[in-house]
Amino acid sequence: MKAEATATTGHQESTVSGYRLVVPDGWFAVDLEPGRMERSVAALVKRQFAGIDNAPHLRAQARQQLLAQTQAAQAAGGLEMFLSLQQVAGVPIAASLVIFLVPPPGPHGVAAADLARSLTGGERRVAVVDLPAGQAVRALGRLSPPDGQESATLEVFVPVPHNGGWLLLSFATPLGPLVPALTKLFDAICTTLRWDR
Repeated sequence: MKAEATATTGHQESTVSGYRLVVPDGWFAVDLEPGRMERSVAALVKRQFAGIDNAPHLRAQARQQLLAQTQAAQAAGGLEMFLSLQQVAGVPIAASLVIFLVPPPGPHGVAAADLARSLTGGERRVAVVDLPAGQAVRALGRLSPPDGQESATLEVFVPVPHNGGWLLLSFATPLGPLVPALTKLFDAICTTLRWDR
């Protein structure tokens, strides 16, 4: 793991200090800031289609799908987005990470155990876990969008220091035989989260 992500987040008038997160080599950081998102998607498509000149239709389709994905993440309040470009034996490893800031639910915030109870249900397995960045809530489940492919999801809520809110690391990967290994990778990424002092 090498690439490092940093961001400064804010909620209303209170400023949240930045964080650092290490993602594996082969993951691409997509800028979700308006105006920069399109350039970021164009750079990713250019990288993926480097040396392939005879597939303009596929290139345009990939750009359109990526733009829709990033716009959806941005509309949902995403701060950052990372997409796996890794391959194993020539097979792409499809995985994504979107980071969100979840504001405090009330003036006093909510304890990790209470948040975990509120997330329990359905096929999700929820637990309170200790991470270097604080006591977090880990929810492993499945996502079945009406118009998309079913995927395995891992959502990890990490408390934002002195804020009452949560930093949500939302991972997804299509269901398949690599889900257990990818879930371990997602957990490993979460352990790299550090708050700037």
